Amino acid sequence: MTSTPVQRRRVTPGLLVWGVLIALLLGVGLLSFYTVFTDGLVVTNLSDSIPWGLWITVDLSAIALGAGAFALSAVVYLFKLDRYRPIVRIAVLVGLIGYTAALLTLVADIGRPDRFWHPWVYWNVHSVLWEITMCITIYLMILTVEFAPTISESRFFNRWPIISRIGHNLHRLAPFLAVAGLMISLLHQSSLGATYGVLKARPIWFKPSMPIMFIVSAIAVGPAITMAAAFIIEWVTGRRTISHDVLRSIARFSGLALLVYLYVRLWDLAVLTYYGSTPGSSSAMSMLSEFTPYGFGFWVGEIILGIIVPVILFLVPRFNRNPLNLVLGAGLAAFGIVVNRWNVTVSGLVVPLSYSPGTAVQLEPGSYSPSIVEWGVVAGVIGYALLIFTLGVLLLPLFKKQGTTPSE
Repeated sequence: MTSTPVQRRRVTPGLLVWGVLIALLLGVGLLSFYTVFTDGLVVTNLSDSIPWGLWITVDLSAIALGAGAFALSAVVYLFKLDRYRPIVRIAVLVGLIGYTAALLTLVADIGRPDRFWHPWVYWNVHSVLWEITMCITIYLMILTVEFAPTISESRFFNRWPIISRIGHNLHRLAPFLAVAGLMISLLHQSSLGATYGVLKARPIWFKPSMPIMFIVSAIAVGPAITMAAAFIIEWVTGRRTISHDVLRSIARFSGLALLVYLYVRLWDLAVLTYYGSTPGSSSAMSMLSEFTPYGFGFWVGEIILGIIVPVILFLVPRFNRNPLNLVLGAGLAAFGIVVNRWNVTVSGLVVPLSYSPGTAVQLEPGSYSPSIVEWGVVAGVIGYALLIFTLGVLLLPLFKKQGTTPSE
């Protein structure tokens, strides 16, 4: 029995430059991680008043941008919309990248990476963060099992047919994994918002709408990122593997979901501004406007660039017929998510505590700007995400099976 020879991919100048860029990002990231691990969080600009900064922003953003996995898997396996099946593998790959990138960021943020295992051993069932940790762990395991058939069908495993058969059997679990993934993902996406909702001493963030906004924003932007990834793969490989009608329908879905998110966001602002959901809300908003660029980030970053422009690009036929506009819209929507997570995380902590048991009342607002080491860690995480995506495109059958036993 002769094995199928592995075709060698020609290294083009563009691919070489791309590889050098990824290597530089990874090099900066490794150096920054080493600095954090050896010197501790003292190399950051985090403080007792603002303990969460750039890294948590990236963590929350990566989880939201990876939400296309559970959304599109639910569409295919629960609602039986098979026309979206070709994009599920890309969605799961993007989801895996998003969640592992988030965990990689947390490794630096926790300060004691040697204790990363504590939440799984020392259960604090009263903590929202513990619940999020368990949900993300379970969901990452689900994503791994969902993506295992794709890995087993790569050319590398052609010499071991048993691995392909195992992957085929795992694929039969896809409908059950889709249901479990949908429930677990919705649970932890909402819990991420609830983390800020229970911060009673932060008057502008203590509100029950936070979980809803986190869920809706993730459902709106996650599929758009997957759609953009499909277009980028098509441009790089020169092969159209997914119908543009399918990708445009995903864009339209994201556009409609962004409109829902816009409604929730503006209603939340109206309640906060005009009705005063909690005492101190008005003074907190005034302080944000005075000491931070929160207002500019909200109206320009979140609303205009992050929602209104993508909605136009996704829903207006004149624009959504051009794939470049759809990719641009997905990029802007992702930018809006990052700005939102920054505003929620950092801007909310800038407002001083109105009451802190056992300590003196903090009267002055906090201040924060990321250090060079913090930016270096983020560069490394971005390099990791680009590396995994590139290897997935080059080495894995993201669109069709390469073996003899079809799995879908």
